[in-house]
Amino acid sequence: MRKSGAAYLPLHSGKAPPWLFNKMVKLGRSIIALIIDDYGDDEFLRRVSDPYWFQALGCTLGFDWHSSGVTTVLTGVLEKVLSEEDLGVYLVGGKGSKARGIPSKLMDIYADKIGYSKAENLVKASRLSARIDTVLLQDGYELYHHSILFNRQGKWAVVQQGMNPEIRYARRYHLVDDNVYRGYQYIEEPHEGIAGDKKEEVVLDLTAEDSRENKDTILDIVREKSFRKDYEKVLKMDGNTLYRWIEKTGEASIEKTEILAMPKRINWSVIRKIYDVQPSNIPEFISIPGVTPRVVRAVSLVAEIIYGAPASWKDPIKYTFTVGGKDGVPFDVDKDTYDKVIKFFREIVEGSEIDSKNKKACLKRLAKFGGL
Repeated sequence: MRKSGAAYLPLHSGKAPPWLFNKMVKLGRSIIALIIDDYGDDEFLRRVSDPYWFQALGCTLGFDWHSSGVTTVLTGVLEKVLSEEDLGVYLVGGKGSKARGIPSKLMDIYADKIGYSKAENLVKASRLSARIDTVLLQDGYELYHHSILFNRQGKWAVVQQGMNPEIRYARRYHLVDDNVYRGYQYIEEPHEGIAGDKKEEVVLDLTAEDSRENKDTILDIVREKSFRKDYEKVLKMDGNTLYRWIEKTGEASIEKTEILAMPKRINWSVIRKIYDVQPSNIPEFISIPGVTPRVVRAVSLVAEIIYGAPASWKDPIKYTFTVGGKDGVPFDVDKDTYDKVIKFFREIVEGSEIDSKNKKACLKRLAKFGGL
């Protein structure tokens, strides 16, 4: 089973010191080169899409074992490694403007490398991935980092991160093409392995299999002209809010907790635009300009309250260190051990049962990557 998903990470300040970043790059080069040489670039993309493996790689390279910075720093390491040697895998994106510049970079730089149609599909995959974790999974985390890795065949993996400043936590999301893309026909369970230790109380998860009926009903609703009437009907009802009922152990009473309330205002010009487009599937629906989390939530609630098509409100959450961490957590980086680990990879190649030509190529690459 392919793993993809999300990880909860506390927000930490500070940057990786240059000496550590440089060592991360050296060791990262060796590890990435060996994986691609032995297993191919498809396997490397698969591993990047696994939040457990991604976290372990960051810890193996010496970054904080439990920090939001592991995402941005490790992505920076991957970007540097993949840009300095043509391993058949590329990375674009990052924070803010770097994420917004993904479409132009893909079309202006990489279209010649991989082909125009593949670059165009990567732009669509990047945008769809961001929309999935913005409007379909409404968990209180606003995306601020988005990167896409891809190979010459056009296969891809997305690593993106959102922030919840109120509780000072970040959440990292991993998506991979054959788990999510599916020809843009249907989106369901794109995050197979969501890692973390803190669950949110209010989450609308339309990516869940349990939300399938709700998604189907959403499409029916937005393609009809009755949504405004249904919306106003819900606002007038006592049941304009969904509740969670909890049985108290050892007590006869139950507790009613509000989980989702109908948005009080809707941009009706966007609703008219959706009706004019007549989207045939959820990806088309969420790709329409102006379809915000508020709009999706309103239609989802109408689908549940009026038409009895329930959505999932369960937080889809389900994570190592080797040479220490930047902030001394769980311990300071052991530089001597770090250098020994880099050297170790050279010895692996020297002792491996591969033909002399490939062994020579690996040793040459390791000498260049590891500075040994």
